[in-house]
Amino acid sequence: MTSSLRKKEALTAWLFITPYLIGFTLFHFLPVLLSAVLSLTDMRYISMIDKTHLIGLGNYIEMSRDPEFWNAFRNSIVYSVCFVPFVMAAGLLLAVLVNQKIHFRNGIRAMIFMPYVSNMVAIAIVWSILLDPVDGIVNQTLRALGFTNAPMWLMGSKTALYSVVMIAVWREVGLQFVTYLAALQEVPTELKEAAQIDGAGRFQQFIYVTLPLIRNTTFLLTITSIITSLKNFTIIQVLTAGGPGNSTTVLPLNIVDTAFASARMGYASAQAMVMFILVMGVTIVQWVGKNRSEIY
Repeated sequence: MTSSLRKKEALTAWLFITPYLIGFTLFHFLPVLLSAVLSLTDMRYISMIDKTHLIGLGNYIEMSRDPEFWNAFRNSIVYSVCFVPFVMAAGLLLAVLVNQKIHFRNGIRAMIFMPYVSNMVAIAIVWSILLDPVDGIVNQTLRALGFTNAPMWLMGSKTALYSVVMIAVWREVGLQFVTYLAALQEVPTELKEAAQIDGAGRFQQFIYVTLPLIRNTTFLLTITSIITSLKNFTIIQVLTAGGPGNSTTVLPLNIVDTAFASARMGYASAQAMVMFILVMGVTIVQWVGKNRSEIY
């Protein structure tokens, strides 16, 4: 290949990726950089930059002693620990079932994926009506079946967070389902047939043939699910607004409340940086573990 042709190919490549790089720089890199700078200040209002002072790690020191931050941090971890395995297991199970030769398969695919592309606010409003502890159809059905102590769902401090997780899993499982379904359809049938000849049953084929071949998909979905769970805001804001009490207040809600209700931009930026480091740390650990397993 001549040098002029290589230059033309390189120029073409840069022309294609430049719009993305511009968007990434303006809407991702610069905001993260600005947030890192603001986290070292006591800024309270954007219009009062002249009254902003550099306080170093003051916000982070205050954060380490802030019970509201630790409550939000704990709720985010609990939410993520509950959400990620359930949504991935449900997506994989549905993909395995729908991947079989069944009737109305395309219609079932559409129904499972539909909640994912539906409006988040509309979904939250519908579920809040369904889970109303007095007039909701869910509790009415439970009482009709003989359950006198029906759960409070979104109104109970001990059940609200898990109710939100249940709704989020129902909404997000469509993406997991479609991605896993595509991965399952790429698994070579020859390998399954060879395992069957060697005496492996369906479960053994799934464990020793299918799962290893879709582990890259599992890795991708694990990363995206963790990020989704940690940055979840809209559905919790609409369903519970962080209540009752602070039982469903997660990091994104606490950051927004600190930034706009309390008008403490610097302190909110420090919390956002902690959230960013948490997500990056989880991603790096999983990436290193994935690379080591591939080498093994």
